[in-house]
Amino acid sequence: MKQNFAVLGAGNGGQVISAYLKLCGKHVTLYDRFPQVLAPIRARGGIQLEGVSKTGFAKLDQICEDVAQAVDGAEIIFVVLPAFAHAYVAQELAGCLVDGQTVVVCPGATGGALEFRAIWDRAGCRSKVRLCETNSLFYAARAQDAVATISGVKDELSLAALPAQDTQAIIDDLSDVYPQLIPAANVLETSLNNMNTVVHPLPVLLNAGSIERGEKFRHYFDGITPAVGEVVEQMDRERVAVGRAYGLDILSLRDAYIHYYHVQAEKMSDLCHMSQAHADIMAPGVLDSRLIVEDVPMGLVPISALGRAAGVLTPIIDSVITLTGALVGQDFWKSGRTMESLGIAGLDREQLVARL
Repeated sequence: MKQNFAVLGAGNGGQVISAYLKLCGKHVTLYDRFPQVLAPIRARGGIQLEGVSKTGFAKLDQICEDVAQAVDGAEIIFVVLPAFAHAYVAQELAGCLVDGQTVVVCPGATGGALEFRAIWDRAGCRSKVRLCETNSLFYAARAQDAVATISGVKDELSLAALPAQDTQAIIDDLSDVYPQLIPAANVLETSLNNMNTVVHPLPVLLNAGSIERGEKFRHYFDGITPAVGEVVEQMDRERVAVGRAYGLDILSLRDAYIHYYHVQAEKMSDLCHMSQAHADIMAPGVLDSRLIVEDVPMGLVPISALGRAAGVLTPIIDSVITLTGALVGQDFWKSGRTMESLGIAGLDREQLVARL
């Protein structure tokens, strides 16, 4: 099993993963671009992990702001960053990766691994590196002042490599720390199984007035009302239809709640309210939060593009892209991930699947 890990990103997910890996006995380096993010962790010398998984104080082996320093000697590199930071860190990695390393984009959002590979190719990176992505984070978690709390752990999470022939070997290498990983057909399946795209932007859009007024409410429990939940499910059907057009058995949001959180109900809003892992997650205090500026351009825009390439209409997804962009004064159609930026422009369905 692999022993040396680097975790790029010291947000909620990065802190939890780095602390968990350290408590599993691994050598762990934590990187973040911003010193102020790392300051509380440096002050403590590590991270206190609380919640429903492993608990205890994780004294990290190294904390740094330099990508090359962070990944030097790492066998497994977890990229646990907002999707809008993927391009930056992929460019940084292009000049310092070495043969034999594995990069896990966790999660890939929609097209994460494809974006990494396209950037490495353009940068002339020729290192023999295995690249993969997960469809989600392992945890529902929050971190503040170097204390990370896990409120839920997914007991099943899909992973796919690019190319797919590397998938099982990577899962085997991670099986001692993350036995819940299962193989996906390819990175298109993990990308389209990005549930954040349907449960994040639309509720923010439809609760924009409450957010602007500064009202405090829970994103899932209060923001997803029966009517909002119905539109969320309609939007989810478009995402699933895009996957089916590429021959993939995409998990619906309804089935995801059953698989991940073991809840079942007739109404989508009731499903969202029954997941205790999400009970205390508050709605964002501003409109231009990650739930919009990450999940729309890096999530919904490439889903729409993949749909167009396969002849699948996505009218609700397209409306959310346009309206959220207008809401925050950005043109997500221009700034989002495109078939060109992902390195797959001009490929038909059969060619794309073969490429993956």
